[in-house]
Amino acid sequence: MSNSIVVISFRIGNIMNTLLKRSFRLGAIVSCILLASLFSSLAGCNKTRDMTANQPSVAIDTAVDDSVITAKVKAALLVSGDLKSLDLQVQTKDHEVTLSGFADNRDQVDSSIAITKSIDRVTSVVNHITVKK
Repeated sequence: MSNSIVVISFRIGNIMNTLLKRSFRLGAIVSCILLASLFSSLAGCNKTRDMTANQPSVAIDTAVDDSVITAKVKAALLVSGDLKSLDLQVQTKDHEVTLSGFADNRDQVDSSIAITKSIDRVTSVVNHITVKK
């Protein structure tokens, strides 16, 4: 388990380094979210836990999932060729992702939606992207 955590941390570090090179602002946001998700999921790894004790609430699990989904969507949009320059906002609630902002054309809107739908655990996408005239 310990070796896999190191490998995962190393890979996440490499991914974050690449993201930071492409866009410092968005890369920093994604890095913070990914690190927060990683640390929150690893917080109890070395503790022995009574499985009959109270389990974490579903709301906390969903909030962490939503944060991870948001980070994955932002990262996927960032590495996409024609979408990385767009200023899109991504919000996730109960695995439903809302995209908002502005795009230059309808193809960018469609690509953004398709990329978002391809992310694991996304149940639906709400489009609030406006095409510039």
